[in-house]
Amino acid sequence: MIRWPQATRISQRLFSQSTTAMAPRRLRLPLPLPLLLGLLLALGGLVLPLSAAAQQLYRWVDDDGKVHFSDRLPPAATDKARVELSKEGVPLRTVDRAKTRDEWLQEQELERLRKEQQALIDQQRNEDQVLLRSYRTADDLIMMRDGKIAAVDVMIQQLKGNIRRLQNRINRLQSDAAELERAGKPVYPQLERNIAATKENIQSDLAVILRHERTKQGIYEQFAEDMERFRRLKNVRELVQKEDKRNILLGLDNLVPCANDRECDLLWGQAVGYVEANATQPIESLSDTVVITAAPQDEGDISLIVSRIPNDPKHPEANAVLFLDLQCLSYLQAASACRTDQRLEVLEGFRTALLGDQADGDPANADEAKAAEPVASSDQADEPAATTQGAE
Repeated sequence: MIRWPQATRISQRLFSQSTTAMAPRRLRLPLPLPLLLGLLLALGGLVLPLSAAAQQLYRWVDDDGKVHFSDRLPPAATDKARVELSKEGVPLRTVDRAKTRDEWLQEQELERLRKEQQALIDQQRNEDQVLLRSYRTADDLIMMRDGKIAAVDVMIQQLKGNIRRLQNRINRLQSDAAELERAGKPVYPQLERNIAATKENIQSDLAVILRHERTKQGIYEQFAEDMERFRRLKNVRELVQKEDKRNILLGLDNLVPCANDRECDLLWGQAVGYVEANATQPIESLSDTVVITAAPQDEGDISLIVSRIPNDPKHPEANAVLFLDLQCLSYLQAASACRTDQRLEVLEGFRTALLGDQADGDPANADEAKAAEPVASSDQADEPAATTQGAE
């Protein structure tokens, strides 16, 4: 016989078991659900392009000119120009043919040139802006140019004054040597060395003067370009103050280049003859490198200096330049005061007198004259005092 409490416990256990049996069971998956979903999406992504690719066509032309259509592009056609079409034949995309190595290199070179060209354009625009900000009128440009030229002329005048002092020293030394010879005495070596050193200092100063003259030429050329750019940017033709011929550089017509020692010797004889024919003062110093006439005594005198300046002092037998220059009555005045019309004609005629027809319209001579830049050594300073000390 089952008692009441025991029957209650049995009934509760049976009810619990029946409830558990009726509950739904959970599905056991071989992989976690998020990972499984990711794999399904990945497989779907692969299937879609494959189906789309199967629907795409290619059109290309082979080396023989035949047109091909296919849903697959063969390896031999991968470098050919082609058109990708839809399954309905509508063009989707055009692909150019593959470039050869030479074409690729050419394209790279063109790209480099375009970049350099753009850099030049940007630089020119910046320079134009600077030019417009710096000058208001064309006369302002001329004033700036003349100021630069005047500064160089001051240095040239100082050097010419120093050459005058050196020439006077040579006259005294040569006079002393002549007195010794008349007295039947030998010229002592120190006197000969002093004369030679003084002549070398004159030659050095003349080389520096020539370099300054080239600097002036560069200033005139640069400002001529700036003037043209300024008027073009302003889009006006402004009235410019009248130029005085005496203030304008001669274009270095007083320079004559020679290619070798033999040619220089021939031209040097003509240069000496040109000085004798055009100077109003007699020659007081004559050598194979420098000819100097006596100093002018009044404003009408024409006193000249012609020098043979090697382009490379270490190799004087190589190409050189013959340089004709004026002597002024006073080197304390401005350089323009020394340039009378008659003296300018003498300077302008030097090149034509020596070269004849070759002086006009011969680019080779012009290039040689421009390139004939004497190389001054480190001990040839621009300051005239340096050469005076060497002479003493």
